[in-house]
Amino acid sequence: MKIIRRPSALLVTALISLAAAAPVRANEELYFSRSDPVEKTLVQEIARATKSIHLLMYSFTDDALAGALVQAQRRGVDVKIVLDRSQTFEKHSLANFILEKLGPARCEFRTGKGRGIMHEKMAIYDDADVSMGSFNWTDNARDNNWENLDIIHDAKIAASCEREFQRVWSSPDKDK
Repeated sequence: MKIIRRPSALLVTALISLAAAAPVRANEELYFSRSDPVEKTLVQEIARATKSIHLLMYSFTDDALAGALVQAQRRGVDVKIVLDRSQTFEKHSLANFILEKLGPARCEFRTGKGRGIMHEKMAIYDDADVSMGSFNWTDNARDNNWENLDIIHDAKIAASCEREFQRVWSSPDKDK
């Protein structure tokens, strides 16, 4: 009979804590909504953009982030957003505000196949940086949920994410 030794629960907890506190990579930042200023970090990313911000987002209710995107467009940044169509009808959705402020050429609505949804949560800034994770740009994600956000400063990853954005942006909309 082989004896398997398992680390104590205390050791496992300590290892998990150390792993969460460690930087992911030199060019990557990891944030958690319950302990980190995720909204402030995203506003700063938006403010730094000088060329483009391309966003795929399931749900959008955060006023500060919407305002930052409108300001970016006013600075001449190419802001384009794809939102999930089903979320545009939610009580606190800013989809119509965004559509009005950015214009119909900069805001698209998508759904998935069948009962599917456009569930991606990703922004590409200046073809160089990406924010992605479970964090929807909502008040609920900021104030109540357990969410994560990964910001990656890598042009190759940004290029891959930009290809995905373009695929979703240009996909035919079956619901029209």
